[in-house]
Amino acid sequence: MLEYVMLIISFIGLYISIIWINLLFLSKKEIEESIKPKKGYYPSITFTIPAYNEETTIAKTIESILNIDYPKDRYEIFVIDDGSKDNTAKIAKKYKKEGVIVISTKNHGKGHALNVALKRSKKELFACVDADSYIEKESVIRLVQHFRKKEISGCSSSILIRNHKKIIEKIQVFEYMYAAIFRTLYSFINCMYVTPGVLSVYRTEDLKTEGYFDEADNITEDLEIALRLHNKHKHIAFEIRSITHTNAPDTFKALMRQRIRWFRGYIYNARKYKHMHLNKEFGLLGLFMLPLNILGIFIVFLTTTIVFNGIFTWLKYIYQRTIIAETSILNLIDILTIKQTLLTINFKITIPLLIITAIGLYMMYKAHKLIENKIDLSPKSIIAFLLFLTVYSWIVTLSWICSLILELRKSKRVW
Repeated sequence: MLEYVMLIISFIGLYISIIWINLLFLSKKEIEESIKPKKGYYPSITFTIPAYNEETTIAKTIESILNIDYPKDRYEIFVIDDGSKDNTAKIAKKYKKEGVIVISTKNHGKGHALNVALKRSKKELFACVDADSYIEKESVIRLVQHFRKKEISGCSSSILIRNHKKIIEKIQVFEYMYAAIFRTLYSFINCMYVTPGVLSVYRTEDLKTEGYFDEADNITEDLEIALRLHNKHKHIAFEIRSITHTNAPDTFKALMRQRIRWFRGYIYNARKYKHMHLNKEFGLLGLFMLPLNILGIFIVFLTTTIVFNGIFTWLKYIYQRTIIAETSILNLIDILTIKQTLLTINFKITIPLLIITAIGLYMMYKAHKLIENKIDLSPKSIIAFLLFLTVYSWIVTLSWICSLILELRKSKRVW
């Protein structure tokens, strides 16, 4: 029974991998057309930085916006101090001479903070920037090009990790690189279902028409607003060469907290927009992308369980041979020859997995090339990549289990 489950999972994975690699080649022309930013198109922008206790990062975030390659008279900056208990507002007010507007409110959450600025904005575009983000100079000019198309309602940038010294940080570097290449493909088939808050830009009129950002118990407003825009048949784009840097969780506890928030937010919004699933009215998003996300959760569960079972079986075999059968280590090594290993391999499962791995490695290479980011071949980075391939799925599984339990218990959703 277990073998059949493994066969099904491996061939589903192979089928989906082939779809993605085909889309990568189909979208090649469209990606290459955006290699150089086209100047001469400068829609007015309101940059909004919602901030809560961000005194250590807010200055660099503001300075990165002030230094972008974009006409100064075509944008404004709002810092919404969401009831901070530190010096966030005080530091932000130092940039008053540069035109930065600081508004202090009670702590009502990120959605409310964004809406405070949105109500005051009279610009064509509305940009959300996390208070621990750093925008590269050409990021905005690259990103706004998508708004030349009238059907585009929102667009997001690639996210790179600023802090990548620890192994746990480096693991996330690979996760974010994969996210960048896949979001490019999602955009190509109009299935970009999230607009990450690190840097996302929207048409101001569309946000106001569709009812502003969700403030009601929603901890992933960037996911909700993207689904709401899709629900109104708007289009969401992604610009892989628009680069924004962010700080990643640097401890296991912080990583779990972030992932649980993301996954609980996904569950909440998947239920809120459940009518979009398997609904041909929403094109490939409804018929392919949203169902695939749900299927992916179960595949991660099953794959992790199968891998754990395989490791347990192997360790049990070693234990039986060394302890119970009193086989010496040297004799055990003789038993575990290449010939014996090959005889135990199930090629019906292994070959699809090898192809999936090869496709995954190529897409990682392609992501680095498109973002023009040098591949890190240091020993620590190689270890992190191996852990990403083997251990990270367990972290994802644990995060999903915790998220589902918390949702079933109706626990309070916290940032």
